[in-house]
Amino acid sequence: MVNSSGHNFGIDWWALGILIYEMIVGIPPFYNKDRERMFYLIQEAGIKYPDPKKHGINVSEDAQDLINKLLDKNMDQRLGSQNDVKEVLSHPWFNGLDKQEILSKEVEPPFKPIMKKGKYDTTHFDESVTSMDA
Repeated sequence: MVNSSGHNFGIDWWALGILIYEMIVGIPPFYNKDRERMFYLIQEAGIKYPDPKKHGINVSEDAQDLINKLLDKNMDQRLGSQNDVKEVLSHPWFNGLDKQEILSKEVEPPFKPIMKKGKYDTTHFDESVTSMDA
């Protein structure tokens, strides 16, 4: 834990912001090999986005705005802290999605892992992860 101030559901919105950033960019937003430096960055640094020309990764303005609001250091101002999931889903990054279908869990996922011999097919995961002992 970076600090001992406790948490509420705002930490879940923080985690969503980290996940979205990492899925778009490929690494967490505050990553640093030096663990102490990484903790400092989490607490103090702003979010940096890769240069699209240099890195070939384009993070749309809507995605940046959503991530910035989910990673607001002030938990009380963080997106989702006032009106929970409806506040988050009303963000323009989610435009075009049927929010009612999502909330009622009626949306078919674009990818479903295949079961093989009673286990999920893990061929899409890195072997360094799948070979670890549970």
